[in-house]
Amino acid sequence: MFPPEAASLVTASNIHASFKIAVSVANFEASELTIGGVRVSPAEISGVISTIAHFFPQEFYYIEPADREYVCAEVSAFFVYFLSELRCKKLNPPSSRALAGLGMHRMESMKAAHRFGIPVWPADLKNGVPVEPAAREDVQSFRATIVGNSIVEEDAPERVRAYLQALSRAFSMPYLCADFVSRGDGEYFLGGLWSVPDITIPANREAIVAFMKRAT
Repeated sequence: MFPPEAASLVTASNIHASFKIAVSVANFEASELTIGGVRVSPAEISGVISTIAHFFPQEFYYIEPADREYVCAEVSAFFVYFLSELRCKKLNPPSSRALAGLGMHRMESMKAAHRFGIPVWPADLKNGVPVEPAAREDVQSFRATIVGNSIVEEDAPERVRAYLQALSRAFSMPYLCADFVSRGDGEYFLGGLWSVPDITIPANREAIVAFMKRAT
């Protein structure tokens, strides 16, 4: 969806060919990069879309099996550093735990949202893992996504829009996808929160491309 040669794709399975960098630790902006066969400087990168939270050892098929876990950990740590140092728009920026987004356990994100004043739907736990509640006729659910400051779903209720925008600001995450639950009384409770961009949904892709074009 981007113009020809405007964007490059980097994955763990092709990183040995698609991404090369000589890092200047004292002066990151002077680092030399080759991405997709094109030489660029960090300042020339206008935006990054990170669609995964982590690399997996099996993606490094070109590495000796005994070394894949080590290489995966090292590459993941480097990319957290690299993405953090870039001075451009990021969807989503990395955290210490993930290449994109919060990197939080669901219960952590729900507790944080509660501290920000967002009402949270009660969750059942089994062995510390949230269990999806059974469907109830008296409860409605609604999924909404924010990209930048725009809500993707045009029919999202105003209360949902306000909560999602508040969460985006509080977490400093330009992309968030959230499930909200309502009893039909006009109030909405946060039931789930995701921060890794979902590009399988056409409307999300369009919103993400529009956001990144505004970043240039």
